[in-house]
Amino acid sequence: MASVILPVLLALLVAVVFVCVSFVLPALTGAPWVPSSNDIVRKMLVLSKVKPGEEVYDLGSGDGRIVIMSAKEFGARSTGIEIDVFRAFYSKLLIRLLGLAGKARVIWSSFYRVDLSRADVVTVYLLPETNDKLTPKLERELRPTCRVVSHAFKFDWQLLDSDEGAKIYVYNPRPSAPLHGALPGVQDKQSEPHRG
Repeated sequence: MASVILPVLLALLVAVVFVCVSFVLPALTGAPWVPSSNDIVRKMLVLSKVKPGEEVYDLGSGDGRIVIMSAKEFGARSTGIEIDVFRAFYSKLLIRLLGLAGKARVIWSSFYRVDLSRADVVTVYLLPETNDKLTPKLERELRPTCRVVSHAFKFDWQLLDSDEGAKIYVYNPRPSAPLHGALPGVQDKQSEPHRG
């Protein structure tokens, strides 16, 4: 009887650890993992005007779909930051299998601990409370020309562009940065209404 109970208890313990690491920890530190569709990811990257060679950082990168698409389809150098060890490992493996190791990477860490100062574009799909907590770090670390693109939840910054139907919002996190001419192809929303 003990020979049957021990493996069952061990399997149950592994399942509990997996659930805690994969769902509870990310939910407590940023947001639960809810992947954006590939269509939304592509719209986020197009709307934020990602260009070849730019540095794209995805905060809470999950399965790596933004990191992979920005490197593969947009020619960006992409970094994902993921606190879930299983998703970080999966993303790293997928990046290697797709031959993107020189263009894309995933860091297993909390995004609060990673320096974001090299980013040209930062992508997020986080809860409003997490966006609020993250705001001072982004304002402190990001360059004046950096764009932050958020799916579903807004920041309290100058909106540069948006797709309300898809709930995608592009911001300049540096309120003191000049908007006219600072971002190639992006106009100040106060002078030009959104057409889309």
